[in-house]
Amino acid sequence: MWFLTITNPKSEPIQIKLTPGKMSIGRNVTSDIVVNDVAASRRHAEIYFDPLTEIIKIDDLKSSNGTFVNRQKISGYYRLQNGDVIRIGQTVMHLTKITNQAADQMGISGTRLFTRELVLEAVDEHPIQLYEITEKLNTVVNIDSAITLVTDLTKKAMGVDICEIVLARDFNRINMEGADNLKVRTIRNSSVEASPLALCVPVISNEKPLALIYVEKNRPGAAPFDERDMQLAVAISHQTALTMVRIGLLEKIRKEGQVKQLLLRFVSPIEAEVLLEDYLKTGNLPKLAEKKVTVLFVEIADAAAFAERLGPEKYTAVLNTFNQYAMQAVFKKSGIVKSLGDGMLAFFMETKKDEPGPEERAVSVAREIIEFVKKAAPPEPNREFIVGVAINTGKALTGYVGTQERSEFTVMGNLIKMTYRMQEQALPNRIFIGASTEEAIHNKYLVQKSGSMTMMGSAQPIQVYEVSLAKISPFVQMENDMSAAFKAIAEKLKARGN
Repeated sequence: MWFLTITNPKSEPIQIKLTPGKMSIGRNVTSDIVVNDVAASRRHAEIYFDPLTEIIKIDDLKSSNGTFVNRQKISGYYRLQNGDVIRIGQTVMHLTKITNQAADQMGISGTRLFTRELVLEAVDEHPIQLYEITEKLNTVVNIDSAITLVTDLTKKAMGVDICEIVLARDFNRINMEGADNLKVRTIRNSSVEASPLALCVPVISNEKPLALIYVEKNRPGAAPFDERDMQLAVAISHQTALTMVRIGLLEKIRKEGQVKQLLLRFVSPIEAEVLLEDYLKTGNLPKLAEKKVTVLFVEIADAAAFAERLGPEKYTAVLNTFNQYAMQAVFKKSGIVKSLGDGMLAFFMETKKDEPGPEERAVSVAREIIEFVKKAAPPEPNREFIVGVAINTGKALTGYVGTQERSEFTVMGNLIKMTYRMQEQALPNRIFIGASTEEAIHNKYLVQKSGSMTMMGSAQPIQVYEVSLAKISPFVQMENDMSAAFKAIAEKLKARGN
């Protein structure tokens, strides 16, 4: 007996027994073999079957888009052989001769090694179905949608009643009873496991199991799985693996983007790239740990009354302009920012880059902020825009707290409380620093003592210093004066020599 198994991406596979004589093929509903394909002509082709000689021929009836046998376009009569593949548009027909019906009804069973050669053969044998499946899978962007789509496409392409996809994370939930034996062997051996009415195929990428696909026929009279069914299941598995890898990469990129956007709220773009690189290696942002840090706190003086006088809209504009400038100044000096409404905390630590120390960078930022405020157009007539800046250096707990999706950089400890207290006294438009900061920058800037402060819990008063806004420190001025003096002496000596 000779059969044509007809597959089309839009319908389940069907099997037709060839009858002696002529059978018409076409889009016309009166055809013996109706092909619902836009590429098919109404009268597309004819098949002739002589049961005595068992000769089967196909004749293309000058169709618009042609008839293909084994990927070759035919013209006129073509004699068919067992296993030949006929294609009309996207409809594929496999010619099969069944000589032992009892054996055929047993279907396939046993184990196939999941090799590269098996995948290539499967993809090569099912290009039409695989193209349609690939086109649809390329539209999904998450695993759940991919599983749903693969399940639906597999049911239609293979004509199965059950399709189950088990992800690798759920392998330990598989039972050892009944059909699950196929799944267990598939997992253990990374092989294709088959019984007449059930198939189990691994989904593998770079020799790593990602999932498995289990299909089953349970309706009465269902034809058992054959070799081509197994190949199609392998082809679908291969495309599923590619889809899962693609989705995994998209998810990784999405998470990287989220983390980068999170980091850009606190650090400069360059520092964000460094932190992101560490995150990609470890999977975590830096946790709280005690480190030496220089803290800068700046706040608008009498902000509540200021906002009430200006009104919400105008005050918001002033605040946004100030924060934008202050943040950019911090970022230029490799600092980290934490916005506090009417104020801003900035943190400076040692960096790998060849640049000044954190204390000097913090003071530089503070001077920029004060200069900006003093030069800015007054938001109110006859009223100055006033801020105060305090800087402190010491040990504190620093790092990110929260979840991976929503984290905040923070610094905790008495160092912060001390800096807040100092800032309250740094008015109008002054820069106060602590002793540790002063020790690091006194050779760079004009610094003078500005009294002492007491802190709750501290027995000793804390010395506070003020940084002058003079553009050049006395040490730099002395160096310039000496340079000028040496130059004048050299010119006099040169003149005497002439």
